[in-house]
Amino acid sequence: MPVEPQRWHFGVLPFTSTGQLTPLILLAQNLRDRGHSVTFFEKRKIEDRVRQAGLEFCAIGESEASFKNNENRVTNAEPQSEFSKLAVNLRRILHDLDAYLRSSPAALMRAGVNVLLINEIALTGPTIAQLLQLPYFIYSTSVPHNFGWKAFPPFSGYRYSSSCLSWLQVAVFEVSALRMQGPIRKWLDAYRRRVGLGPVRELPLVLPPLAQITQLPACLDFPRTRLPENFHYTGPFVNRAGRPAVAFPWHRIDGRPLIYASLGTTRNIRTAVFRLIAEACRDIDMQLVISLGGRFDPEMFTDLPGDPLVAGYAPQLELLKRARIVITHGGSNTVFESLMEGKPMIAIPLALDQPAVAVRLARLGIAEVLPVMRLSSRTIRTAVTKLLHEPRYREAALKMQTKLRSLQGLERAVDVIERALEMQTSLRVASNSDSRLAGIRKRDAVRLSAPR
Repeated sequence: MPVEPQRWHFGVLPFTSTGQLTPLILLAQNLRDRGHSVTFFEKRKIEDRVRQAGLEFCAIGESEASFKNNENRVTNAEPQSEFSKLAVNLRRILHDLDAYLRSSPAALMRAGVNVLLINEIALTGPTIAQLLQLPYFIYSTSVPHNFGWKAFPPFSGYRYSSSCLSWLQVAVFEVSALRMQGPIRKWLDAYRRRVGLGPVRELPLVLPPLAQITQLPACLDFPRTRLPENFHYTGPFVNRAGRPAVAFPWHRIDGRPLIYASLGTTRNIRTAVFRLIAEACRDIDMQLVISLGGRFDPEMFTDLPGDPLVAGYAPQLELLKRARIVITHGGSNTVFESLMEGKPMIAIPLALDQPAVAVRLARLGIAEVLPVMRLSSRTIRTAVTKLLHEPRYREAALKMQTKLRSLQGLERAVDVIERALEMQTSLRVASNSDSRLAGIRKRDAVRLSAPR
């Protein structure tokens, strides 16, 4: 009789931003559909989204109320400098790390979790895995952090802030479970010493992940001659099932070709960027649709040039099918979803992994990349005109579409996870058998050598 495959209970340590959560929900749904149990462990702010996807949820961490109240008493007393804001953000991160480390281990044990799926930005994940001696996987939603995100030289204009402190902010906050430095690493190392663990740098040797998985496809990455043995490219996780329903004024779509513009859902940006995009597209005989990603009220943009359709949220997958070109910040979800529809792009990278994604698109001739610090309606209009009148952009996007649709990224990722767990189980069984055999041999040797 065939052996029934083992069913695992995955504890997912995600991140609360939409860009990180959407593909992770899709991966979790596919694991569930293979017969595994899946529970998300995070703050309550994502609970509704996770449960709507048909997945289990367990709240961890403290309420932020006490932290916010304490900070408000300080920040309301006097205007904040940029350095003060940076310090507040750092304290917030360390507060969250402390809350997660105090509440996660007990919650995972109570739930009966026996394997972890850790977003690379979930900084405490590998430490929790080591505390509980659980196998784990690291998942990257974009260009893996350990590949590096510094895609453009200094002073090139490809950064959001002109302040010198913006460089310090990058050094402090652009960290992941795979690559940590500065005060966050120092704090986590101090915690690990208190509980009897070695420094973070020893984790890859003491308890490495069974696999590191990224939805970045190899065909979009730079050529690489060396990769870790446990590293796996998969492909975009694109599926409508992972998206909540969105109300949208479809009656306002007027039949002209679409330009779809979205600058993400979490990174705070200047509203002036949307105005520049509208000004650039005003005299082009196409309909501009702008998605605000839930960050602003559409009523703030009723006077934009050319009267574009502005929505708080937009059904992105449906609009991408109708779009001729896409204007994006270079976030991985929008980029991968645009490529799955064969759409050329204008990328305006703002921060984090976005420059690294944008430079890969430019290398393959799929996108025009514009530096945000030198952005103008003229530069955007010039890029739009190039994408509309030079076939090479659309041809490159369609070529990438063909490659990505053949990858079946979700299925490949789940296959990698199941194979790694099967291999680990087989090695453990073999190790236990060897230990039992050694015990039997030792017992027999003692019996035979005993005096009669």
